[in-house]
Amino acid sequence: MRKHDRYIRCIMLAALLFSGSCTKFLEQPSPDEFKPSTVADLRKILMYEGYPVASRSFHPYMSLLDDDIKCIGPDEGSGNWKQGRPAFTWSKKMYSEMRQNGDNDPDTYGKYYQRIKGCNVVLDNVQLVQGRQAEKDQLEGEALALRAYYYFMLINLYAWPFNDSLHVPAKTPGVPLVLSGKVADASLHRNTVLQVYNQVVSDITRGCLLLEETDGKYNVFRMNKHAAWLLAGRIFLYMEDWDKVILYNDKLLAARSQLENMRFWASISNRDPADKSQECYINPSNKEILFLYGCIDEYSLLGLGRFSTTPRYCASDALNAAYEKGDFRAEVYLNAWETTGEFSKVNYKAHLGKSFRLPEAYLNRAEAYVRKYMLQANGTLLQSAVEDLNRLRQYRFSSKTFVPETVTAYYHHPQLLLQLCLAERRRELCFEEQRWFDLRRLGMPAITHFYYTDEKRKPVAYQLPGKSNRYVLPIPEMALINNPLLEPNP
Repeated sequence: MRKHDRYIRCIMLAALLFSGSCTKFLEQPSPDEFKPSTVADLRKILMYEGYPVASRSFHPYMSLLDDDIKCIGPDEGSGNWKQGRPAFTWSKKMYSEMRQNGDNDPDTYGKYYQRIKGCNVVLDNVQLVQGRQAEKDQLEGEALALRAYYYFMLINLYAWPFNDSLHVPAKTPGVPLVLSGKVADASLHRNTVLQVYNQVVSDITRGCLLLEETDGKYNVFRMNKHAAWLLAGRIFLYMEDWDKVILYNDKLLAARSQLENMRFWASISNRDPADKSQECYINPSNKEILFLYGCIDEYSLLGLGRFSTTPRYCASDALNAAYEKGDFRAEVYLNAWETTGEFSKVNYKAHLGKSFRLPEAYLNRAEAYVRKYMLQANGTLLQSAVEDLNRLRQYRFSSKTFVPETVTAYYHHPQLLLQLCLAERRRELCFEEQRWFDLRRLGMPAITHFYYTDEKRKPVAYQLPGKSNRYVLPIPEMALINNPLLEPNP
C-alpha cells in the first residue's frame, strides 16, 4: 500500500472513531465521557458534527417544490423520481410517503438539529478550552454563522414567511430554539417566527464580527467572513431590512467582486479534454464560490446520475423561456438535460453539493436598492441597482448581445426594474435552493405540476393554490412523536 493511501485510511478511521464518540458526547453527556480541552478538540467537533457532511444530504427534494422543474418521465415503480413524487405533488404526508417510496433518510428537520447540536457544543465550550484567543474567536464565528444558517433554513422550511401579512411573526409558530448542547430538543415548544429570526440575526451579526476580526487564510471549504456577509445580506433581505442588505453586501463586494465569464464556460467544444478544472460549474476553482459544502446527493431526486440517460425531471418551460437570446446561462446551467450534464450546475461530477456564490450579492443589493428607491425616490439608489444588474449581466452574455440597462427607463417605473431583478434571480440562482424561498417571500403564487404515472397516459395535474398551507412543509412525524410539545403544521 502506498504511503499516501495509508495516510488517507488512517485519517478516515480517525474521523469515524471520533465521530462516534462525539455523537455519544452530544446525546448523553456525563462526567466520564470525552470532554474537549483544547481549541483543536472543538475544531474536530465542529468539522464532524457542526459542518454539513459530504455523505448526507439535507433535502434532495427541495428543487422539486418550485416552478423551475417539470416531470418528463413515467413512474416505472421505483427509483429516485418516485421518491421525489411526494415533494413534487406537495403531499401533506410528504416524509412518510418518501420513506415508503424507498428514501431511508428524508428527515430534514432532524438533520438540521443534529448540526445545530454540534455548533452548540462548540459555543458552550469555546471560551473555556485552552488555545490562542484568535483561534477561539475564529471558531466561535464559524459556529455562530453555521447555526444562523441552519435556523434560517429551518424557519423558511417549517414556518410562514417573515413578511407574510396574514401571519404576524411575533405570534406565528416557528421552530424550537435549542441554544445549548445541554438542552434537549425533545421537550420544547415552538418559538415564534420573530424569536427565531431575532436569534438568527444575533448569531450572524456576532459571527460576522468575529470572522472579520480573526479570519485568516481564505478557505472555500470553511465558513469565512465572505460567506458570512453573504448570508447576513440574505437574512436581512427576507426581513426587508434594506439598509442592512446593502451594508453587508457592500462589505462583501468591496473584498470580492470578480465574476466568472460565462462565454468561456459555454465554449465546451474548444476545451482541452485533459482539463478537468471545470467539469461542473459548482467547483473550487470557480472564482464566484465563497463557501463550498454539503453532499452531491442534494440533487439526486432529479435523476441526474452518472448512468441516467433519461432524466425524469428537467427545467420547466417557464424557466427555459426566461433566458434571453445570447444568455449563456441557459446552456451552462441547464444543459444537463440535453447531453451528459458535464458542465451543468447539478450533476454527478460536482465536487460538493451546495455553495454560496458571489452573484447573489449583486442580486440582493440590487433588489434592496430598488425597494428602497420605491420608498424614498432617491435617484442614486436606482442608478446603483442598474449598475449591479449590468455588472452581473455583462458576464453572462456574449459581447455581441449584451445591452446595458439605462436608469432613465426606470425612474417612473421602478416596478419594472424590480421585475428585472427578480427575473435575474431566477435565471442565476436556479436549482440552488433559492427559488422555493423566493416564491414564499414574494407572495406564494399558485403552481401547477404535471406528474407522469404512465408513459401511455396523460400526466396528472397537481395544484398548489396561492398562499396554500403547503408552502409550509409538514414537520416530520418522528419529530412530533419524539416531542409531544411540538405543534404540527396545518
